[in-house]
Formats: sequence, C-alpha cells, structure tokens
Amino acid sequence: MRPFGPTVFAADQALPEFPAEAAPARNRVRFLALAVFALLLLLAGRAVQLAFSGDPLAEPRRAGIVSIPRADIVDRNGVLLATTVRAFALTAEPRRVWNAEETADALRTIFPELDRAATIRRLSDNSRQLVFLRRSLTPSQREQVIALGLGGIGFEAEDRRVYPQNTLAAHTLGFTDVDLNPLSGVERGLDEEIRAAGAAGRPVQLSLDVRMQFALEEELDAAARASGASGGSAILLNGRTGEVYALASWPTYDANAAGAAIDTARRDRVAGDLHELGSTIKPFTVAMALQEEVTTSGELFDLTRPFDIDGSLIEDHDPVPANATLRDILAHSSNIGAARLALRLGGARQRSYLERLGLTSPATLELGRNQAPLAPHARGRRDVAGLGFGYGLAATQASLAGAYTVFTNNGARVAPTLIAQAPDAEIERSVIFSPDVTRQVNAYLRAVVTSGTGRAADVPGLAIAGKTGTAEKLGADTATYDESRNFSSFAGIFPANDPRFVIVVALDDTGEGAAGGRVAAPVVARTLRRIAPMLGLRVEPRPPTR
Repeated sequence: MRPFGPTVFAADQALPEFPAEAAPARNRVRFLALAVFALLLLLAGRAVQLAFSGDPLAEPRRAGIVSIPRADIVDRNGVLLATTVRAFALTAEPRRVWNAEETADALRTIFPELDRAATIRRLSDNSRQLVFLRRSLTPSQREQVIALGLGGIGFEAEDRRVYPQNTLAAHTLGFTDVDLNPLSGVERGLDEEIRAAGAAGRPVQLSLDVRMQFALEEELDAAARASGASGGSAILLNGRTGEVYALASWPTYDANAAGAAIDTARRDRVAGDLHELGSTIKPFTVAMALQEEVTTSGELFDLTRPFDIDGSLIEDHDPVPANATLRDILAHSSNIGAARLALRLGGARQRSYLERLGLTSPATLELGRNQAPLAPHARGRRDVAGLGFGYGLAATQASLAGAYTVFTNNGARVAPTLIAQAPDAEIERSVIFSPDVTRQVNAYLRAVVTSGTGRAADVPGLAIAGKTGTAEKLGADTATYDESRNFSSFAGIFPANDPRFVIVVALDDTGEGAAGGRVAAPVVARTLRRIAPMLGLRVEPRPPTR
C-alpha cells in the first residue's frame, strides 16, 4: 500500500468511518447565517420606514383626540375672523420617563403654569400608557421641548382654533374648547353650518364688518370708562335686511385666551343681558296709539300735573310744554303722556303689539344663547301704564334693535341676523304699523335729536332720529328703584329722510343724573361720524376749533 495517492478499496471492503459531527456543524452555520441575514433585512426595512415617515414625534397618534373640521369664519368683506391651525399636545409615556421629578422641573422651565406635584404624579403613573400634560402647544414651544431631550416625552398633533383679530368681536365669535367643541357665540350658534362648510372646504361668511366693529368697540370702550359704567353694549344693523354690521359688549376679552378671562368680560351684554328698556319703548306706545286710532297727530295734551293711577303718581323728570303734542311727548320724553296713551290702548292690545315687535321673546341672533325676556302680562292699570313708558318688561338690546327695524321698513319688522345675505335674498318682513303711522313717528324721532333729549346724538349732514332711554335699576338689596343706578341708552335710525340703519347703544350703572341723552347719545354721534363713509353716507366736516 502506498502512503500517498488515491486509496483504492476493494469492492468487498468496508468503507472507513468518518467523525459524526461534521454535518450538524455545517447546518448550524447555515442557520446562523440565515438569522443574521433576516435581522439585517429587518433593520433595513425599519430604516426605510423611518426615512419615509419623518420624525415619529411629529406623527399624530390621535389617542383620544377626534379631529373636528371647522370652517374659517370671515366678515362680509372676507377678513379672517376665526380659523383652525395645527398645534400639538404635550404627552408622556410614564414607563419611559427616566426621572419624574427632573422631567417635571425641566418642563416647567418652558411651561411654568404646570403644577409640579400634579405633573410628577402623572409622570409616575405607570398604569397609564399615555398621559396628556398640556394642550395647544405652538410649534416654537414644541421645538423647545424637543431640545430638552427628555425620555418618554412626546407630542400628539391636534387642531387649534385661532382668532386673528384677538379681542375684536370676541363676544360675537365666541370660542371653542381644546377639542374644538363650541362653547359660545356663533361658534356655538352656527356649529352645524361651520362643520358643514369645513367639510366642503369653504368659509362661513358673517354680516359683520370689522371696520365698523372696530369703531363701535372703541367708542363704547371710551364712553364706558369715562362714565364709570360697569358694562356696555351696542349693536349696528341694516334695518332693511336685518344684517348686523357690528355687535359690541364691554368689557371685552381675547377669544384666544377665553379661559383666562373673568366672567364679567366674557359676558355677552347685547343678547344675554336683560334690562327694563326705559323711554326707548315710548315710540312704540305712540305708534300703537296712532295705529289703533285712540289718538291723532293733532291732539293736544295737558301734561303739567302728575298723573294719579290708583294712588300711584306718575311724573315727568323735565317739564313738558302746555298743550303738548305727540311730538312733544317723545321729544321731551313724557312719562305722563306715554302712560295715558297706554291706558287708552289697554293691556290686551298693548301685549299683542309687544309680542309682534319681538319684545316678549328671545332675539334670533345666531349666537350660542339669546336670553329670553322677563315679560309678565300686565295685571292692572299701573302695569299697563308702566309698560307704556318702559317699566315692567326687561329685554335685551338685541331684541330692542330688532323692534326698531319697523322704523326702517315702513312699519314692518325684520329679524336681525349675523349671516351675510345675498343681494337678491328674500327678506321676511312682518307688518306691524302702517307706512303713514311709521312716517309720523319717524318725524317725532327726528325731533328728539333736533330739539329734544337726544340732541347729543346729532351729526350734521346725517339726519339721525331716535329716542333716549334712562331706566332706574333696582337697588342691590331692595325691591325699590335706585336713582343712583341707571341703565342709560339711545336707540336710533338713520338717515331720517330714508331710514335704512339701526343703532342701539347702552351703558350700565352710569350713576345718578347720567341720562341716556348725556352718556349714550354722544357715543352714537361719534360712532356714526366714523362709519358713515363706510356706509356710503356723507356727513358735514367738524367746524374748526378755536
């Protein structure tokens, strides 16, 4: 046998035995190679996923947040009033938080309003997979949190409602909560329309005009501060279509930070506050009497003595000329004259007119809330007389403005609205007074401004007509009227020769002697001087000061 070279075996010779370990070893190598390959393939797939998905912290998981599409809200000229933008919620996965105390302290350097103890408790709650720490982060705040490099801290993408005009028209627009649920204003009143418009990708257009809104708010603010009022309200509308051009309450607040505002600032005083209307109701009493033919434009009245009604004396604050006319009753705001006309009408007819004027039911503005008036039925002669000159019925200024549209529509009432109307829109009108009666009362209302209690509302060249109102309020701890607490107002129409617009201004708690003609009427004059050009109306320039 040779030591080298091929070995030859005989056919009947048994093959030699090799070690049994060789084949299983080769199999293990193959399995290991396959496992490594599978792992590399898995890692490569994850890398591709991350490359195309971007920053995982920016991806919304939407745990518990439901996207509610809400349309933009714009004014009649397309100016943006409300919109929805992308924001972020600050979240944490407690099981991934390294140190709850240190994490809470780090977050409070950016959000000092976070309660430290509550934040630590939430970060330590390992029974929760995800907790929300703060809502509505701005992109800048999100970047600051990312820079902290905190383990277990992340973000949820969410929508945030933003009001670019800040305090302007805040009470009208209202606001939503962090989940975009509407809470007040048109956000609530037009919720279905806003959702539908959002789904259709179009804005909701209001009848407001931000230019007029700004002027009205600024003048109301100045007057409220100057008079020491506790509150104020104002409304300007197109009396022909009912479209509200401006709606203001004072004090106001920033709709972007509604939660931080005090209750009195968020209070809607135009459609939410009730007040006895005072002498602003007297034009309706005169119109009712003329319509029912219980008086005539030529009748003369002796109003020089107090009027005794079942033991209660009704007096006038200022003397009324002897042989007074209906014009004098309104121009000098005679309680005695209005009471006498109301008694001629009687309670049933008086109530019927008040109902048709919309003064016994809530206003129809598309807001989250329209306060229902306090309008009890008159129980006797004193109640009927009191209603005749503005006591015994408490309504909102929105309802009063709607009633005054009869003087811009030849005696027909139009319901106020916050929705912009198309030029060819069909406007529903409810006839209450005849055109002849309306023209007579409008002439009397013009006399109020030219020679009566409303002279401070006059703007040369604009021909304003209207009625002052001063209603004493009940004392804080008594059931009697307090002369030191007045609700002072002015309700007017313009231009008097072809009335198209209605304006109502009111100041609350103006103090003794602060009648509507002294504190509310000047607000009307200053406001209308500013907005008249926006309405295509001309006024005479102010005379030069010397």
